[in-house]
Amino acid sequence: MSTLKSNILGATLAIISSIALFWFVAFYFQLDFPSTVQRSLGVATGHPEWKVFQSRVLGPYIIKALSFGLLKNYSTAYVWFQIATVAIAAFLCWRLGRKYGGDDQSALQALMLFVICFIWLLSPPLPCSWDIIDIIVFIVFIDFVLSGSSLPWFLGLFAISILNRDSAGFIALWLILDALVRFFYPRRYNLSKTPFDWHRLFAGVICIGVGLIIVELLKRNLLIEEMGPKLIPNSGTAAGSRYNVGLFRNIDFLRHVLFNYQIQFFQFWLVAPFIAAVIALGAKLVRLDPQRYLSIYLIELSVLAAIFSFALINEMRVFVILIPFVVLSGILVFGSKNLRANAV
Repeated sequence: MSTLKSNILGATLAIISSIALFWFVAFYFQLDFPSTVQRSLGVATGHPEWKVFQSRVLGPYIIKALSFGLLKNYSTAYVWFQIATVAIAAFLCWRLGRKYGGDDQSALQALMLFVICFIWLLSPPLPCSWDIIDIIVFIVFIDFVLSGSSLPWFLGLFAISILNRDSAGFIALWLILDALVRFFYPRRYNLSKTPFDWHRLFAGVICIGVGLIIVELLKRNLLIEEMGPKLIPNSGTAAGSRYNVGLFRNIDFLRHVLFNYQIQFFQFWLVAPFIAAVIALGAKLVRLDPQRYLSIYLIELSVLAAIFSFALINEMRVFVILIPFVVLSGILVFGSKNLRANAV
């Protein structure tokens, strides 16, 4: 099948999948969906649920802009935004699968992996607008890595994604890790040596610093009132926190999960296989080409560490950022040897 026909097929399947996923959410989580919309609206109006959300303006502002047109109100705009962004993410997975898997079978496999992972991680509270954009950002990031894109492409992606979430820092971290891996790995195993890429290292360090400043400025200048302390007074989240440190609460949660088999902990046993798959598939991917994929795997582990340190692991939505890495591993690990060789 030609590239054009493949893209048309992929776009069609992506749109169908997105609409089906939305109706699945609307049917099974109809009571939780309004709170997800409100969480995004709060950021757009300067009244976020928690202060840490206020810097995540890209999605909420796009939805707010859409609500001024034919879509009339924020809730309707949010519905169309979710359908559009999930469709874009699904199509990018299709494209990733075809580009690096080599055929439409790999493309379909990538799309199916995305849909399965997305459904697997659906649980209240539902993914927010910034969670879905995170999926798109890291699919594009992986595409840049595999295609060997130049530094300006990564800097441009970072500049856009920092307005969505501070998870953009992982792109900057990859620039640092990739420079280190590509320099030290060949010397460790007596392979052909490459000069150290100081440009990537310095760019990564600068991006991390600039990113922290941007996030802080957004919170300081856009926040009007933090609503969480009023709406959820016994949440355990400290009011006014710049970052929500969840490590100790997660340790306590895991202790209860392991020693108390109660129904409220059931959802963690759903996400546990996903975490195991991320770690195992990533490790298997590194074995294909350590010099190329080790830095990506280190980013996966860094994301997991950040989730356990700053997020709440009983909220399954926080793991959707890892979906692109599962799709990547699925394409390259389960593809034929010839396809894997072409990708490498």
